Amino acid sequence: MSSLEKPQSNRRWRSLAELADEPQFRAFLEAEFPAEADAGGVTRRRWLQLMGASLALAGAAGGCHWPKTELVPESKRSVDRVPGEPQRFATAIDLGSAAVGLLVTSVDGRPIKIEGNPAHPQSLGGTSALTQASILQLYDPDRSAHPLQRTDQGPRSQQWQQFVQFARAHFGELSKSGGEGFVVLAEGSSSPTLARQRAQLPKAFPKATWLEYEPFSRDNERLGTALAFGKPYRPHFKLRGAEVIVVLDDDMLLSHPAAVEYARDFAQGREGIHGQMNRLYAVESSYSVTGSAADHRLPLRSGQIGPFAAALEKAVIDGGKVGDSPAGDEADRYLRAIAKDLVAHRGRSVVTVGPQQPPEVHATVCRINAALGNAGETVVYFDEPDAQRPTHRDAIRLLAADMHAGKVQTLLILGGNPVYNAPADLDFEKALANVKTAIHLGLYADETARQCAWHLPQAHYLESWGDARSWDGTYSVVQPLIEPLLGGRSALEVVSLVLGDQTPSAMDQVRATFGELAGSGDLDARWRETVHAGLLKDSAWSPQRPELQAADAKASPSSGSQPAATPLPSSEQHDLEIVFIRSAPVYDGRYANNAWLQEMPEPITKLTWDNAALLSPATAASLGVQNESMVRLSYRGRELLMPAYVLPGQAAGSVAVALGYGRQAAGSVGGDVSQGVAPVGADTYRLRTSDALDFDAGLTVEPTGQPYSLATTQDHHAIDLVGLRARDARVGELIREATLEHYRQHPEFAEHSGEHPPMAALWEEPSFSGHRWGLSIDLSKCIGCGACAVACQAENNVPVVGREHVRQGREMHWLRVDRYFVGDPERPRANHQVVLCQQCENAPCEQVCPVAATMHNREGLNDMVYNRCIGTRYCSNNCPFKVRRFNFFNYHKNLEEPANELLKMVNNPQVTVRGRGVMEKCTYCVQRIEVAKIEAKNQRRPIADGEIRTACQQVCPSGAIVFGDLSDRASGVSRRQASDRAYSLLAELNIKPRTRYLAKIRNPNAELEDA
Repeated sequence: MSSLEKPQSNRRWRSLAELADEPQFRAFLEAEFPAEADAGGVTRRRWLQLMGASLALAGAAGGCHWPKTELVPESKRSVDRVPGEPQRFATAIDLGSAAVGLLVTSVDGRPIKIEGNPAHPQSLGGTSALTQASILQLYDPDRSAHPLQRTDQGPRSQQWQQFVQFARAHFGELSKSGGEGFVVLAEGSSSPTLARQRAQLPKAFPKATWLEYEPFSRDNERLGTALAFGKPYRPHFKLRGAEVIVVLDDDMLLSHPAAVEYARDFAQGREGIHGQMNRLYAVESSYSVTGSAADHRLPLRSGQIGPFAAALEKAVIDGGKVGDSPAGDEADRYLRAIAKDLVAHRGRSVVTVGPQQPPEVHATVCRINAALGNAGETVVYFDEPDAQRPTHRDAIRLLAADMHAGKVQTLLILGGNPVYNAPADLDFEKALANVKTAIHLGLYADETARQCAWHLPQAHYLESWGDARSWDGTYSVVQPLIEPLLGGRSALEVVSLVLGDQTPSAMDQVRATFGELAGSGDLDARWRETVHAGLLKDSAWSPQRPELQAADAKASPSSGSQPAATPLPSSEQHDLEIVFIRSAPVYDGRYANNAWLQEMPEPITKLTWDNAALLSPATAASLGVQNESMVRLSYRGRELLMPAYVLPGQAAGSVAVALGYGRQAAGSVGGDVSQGVAPVGADTYRLRTSDALDFDAGLTVEPTGQPYSLATTQDHHAIDLVGLRARDARVGELIREATLEHYRQHPEFAEHSGEHPPMAALWEEPSFSGHRWGLSIDLSKCIGCGACAVACQAENNVPVVGREHVRQGREMHWLRVDRYFVGDPERPRANHQVVLCQQCENAPCEQVCPVAATMHNREGLNDMVYNRCIGTRYCSNNCPFKVRRFNFFNYHKNLEEPANELLKMVNNPQVTVRGRGVMEKCTYCVQRIEVAKIEAKNQRRPIADGEIRTACQQVCPSGAIVFGDLSDRASGVSRRQASDRAYSLLAELNIKPRTRYLAKIRNPNAELEDA
């Protein structure tokens, strides 16, 4: 069957290869491990022979001893700390100019795990994959350890005192001229203390300039609200009260600064299956996490979003009546249905638009929400802080022009990497060469640092004092958990030094700011309370009620400020648009050296260790482009070679490329050409210009015919339903879903999806007394973000294997998020399913293990005894869920190298670090279970429901995962597993898994039910 033919109406498929039943997909099903998996090493038989011999020799060698180690006690220990006992501290991370509150676990002064702060309105106890993985960055041995001074002989390592002496002399002399030719270029920040220092700069240097730049900003939103209301505002959405949500090119559940809060609120709106349930529409060019959660999704070129929004505004004003759509019949159907639904839910709906759309489109959406009565209800507005600053695009343009003209004599770069990520047309690297004194503060000696006179090591946010505001204005103190490991300094300390402060203590600076914000009263008590809680109580901004300005016809989104609408699809190369998207794993490139994130499968494409040009099946066919082949992108006289990835659901005629890859000086993980480490992925910033930061028409795609093997996990560890049904045709669906209407009429549909006569075991089934731990996963709430996989990796010391091993199916993640498509490859619907060890009571893995390395404990958990495992892999072959991972190599061996000593500190001491040749898998975070049991026993009390939270449950931003004791009929997990939506995977095999799923319920619009 051709990959472009429509599948059966309800058939689910992971990839186009599976849909077409191609050999490469069958290869992963027919063998637990691909033929390549054993390549490059000894055979299994030879390995067992060697292991047997080594064990015999070890027993005979009576004179062998463990290396001698000594434990040296602390000279002083605080009275409230017990050695080895974890402690938790509140802090916050500032990313994208907005803070998220955190609770960080520390063991003996060593931070090891990040969780969300339940008391913080922007985290609500959940976090994201980026936040989870940021702790690995803390222990990255590639971080800068010393100030570097560039000399004629090359970079020279210096001490901080030498830079302090230079800075005092240099900036002291600079102050005499009022700071003429002095520019500060800072990353986006929500820190009130840094804002206060910025306000002090004109006093010390009246002629100096402070600019702000990041490759991704929300300036279009800010300018759009200014068009609509006369001044910029910050919109904030109250999704709990929204019954209809329309997102226009906006991945709000993953990429928004308040994404964790929005995901939780959206998921709560999916609970109303017996009452009111929200409905989500997504109109976007490239498949996003938010689009995959939508009840209806329309793939539409980014250049057509503006005309679509304008038509929607007119329809809403006309009471739901719709004329001809600017984008064709399919868009017309969606436009009519969405307009009518919005009008029917006035005051209980939300329309949002992504930050990559022009300001005029944002203004249009502001007017739509006002016309629907949503303003003040589901959409609130805050005064935009720092409303007078230039946009990030204008700032970097101005700076580059001044540097080219020789007007900048001293440039202080606070974070960021503009040599790498500034628009290509500005030629920032060449401009930087004209600056006499350039100083760079950053975590790494990156592309920008290597072009500056001085590079200063920056302290990680877990090493330094600071402060930040969340999207709604809630104030948090950023509390350090450890002294700077590599001697770094924070931006607050460096700016204090530049301003002439003789004691540039970051904590003193933050306390001074806190004193201004906290008001009167006992400031010491309020400070201690804020540091302990992680936020200042009642510090969120007050909502405003802006008035709409008269609409300006010249500002219409169809006036030429974006590419014009084109027919769908087009086979002409020059008719393509290029869309620059943020990378879910590496953000804007700042996390390129983070191995956890490089190996995290991208939520939709499931790509690891790479980026690719995303094309729709129809567009790829019209261009003659094959999946996983190299293509040449030509845009505005610039060319770039990169692999193509044919993505179902990509808008026809639109080619999306992720930014943040192709780093030349990221480090030993992300690429360092000077050290012989090849870049990971393609540098798409080379095509991005300052007048088209987000999308533009005029792209040409030319196939080269050269194949390129991507490290994608989408076909790995697939559950072979075809093979299972060949033995028993009554095996049920893996993902069970229904419309809300069908569910209300047939509430038993999930359990009865697969039928089977009464089943009897072949042996005496085990019985368990006491606790019976179980897990529930709600498919209606899961958005597929992948944060659970990274949290599991951080909690359980799961190793990274690298690109080539992933390509061979050797990834070690204990938990995976399967993504399935349903329907036409051009407009499929997506489903996500978290799959981990199901903790079967009749576990098929246990029956085939020759050494009882996998076995049940007294509470029914399927444990792994690592020092008993001999690596036969029989258990994995017999596992129908394919959730066991085998250590082909000692992936932790690199920690023994002196250069990587720092990386050892990230390991969780409660979980063993496995060596080569053993099977690994999820155990419901048994270490957390045991800690809670010991604590409850010591306090002579029962374990409370919800007291134990697995790592995947704790991180989940949407609250889709619930863990608890099935012996407690009143527990949350018991209630979920007793739901009429609950079902078990492959229950027909009589394996009795402890993990159960809640079937997905969709709330489609009847007018678009077949769309």
